[in-house]
Amino acid sequence: MLYLKPLGLLFSVLILSSCSFMAIAADSNESVHFKMGTSSEQYSATAANYDINNYVFYAKKGQHLKVTLDTKSTKLWVILLNAKPERIADLNQFSADINNNGEYVLPYSGKYTIRIGQYRVFARRGQSSHYKLTIAID
Repeated sequence: MLYLKPLGLLFSVLILSSCSFMAIAADSNESVHFKMGTSSEQYSATAANYDINNYVFYAKKGQHLKVTLDTKSTKLWVILLNAKPERIADLNQFSADINNNGEYVLPYSGKYTIRIGQYRVFARRGQSSHYKLTIAID
């Protein structure tokens, strides 16, 4: 009986600390809109800690998506999600999911999300990475 109070206190501390950890990560959502007569758009941003930057757009089946991440950092990952959200493609420069032209052919019409974040080891260290993202759809 004497151990129940300390165990309960320990359990409460663990739950509260995990909740505060989840509050640290913040997602940002950016709607991608192309200017009239263009098929690409650029965004400058920073990925810091466990934050994730989302770029949401609509496209048609068969269109070619080209994502260019201009950064000096090797700490970033880039993936493409569908509307569910399921990961459907790795958009990093050397990914097997993109063709020889650096493009990914979209498998259906609808909503997509490009998600950018830092690898866990760098996020855990509190590091950040600046980048310029170019999204082109033809």
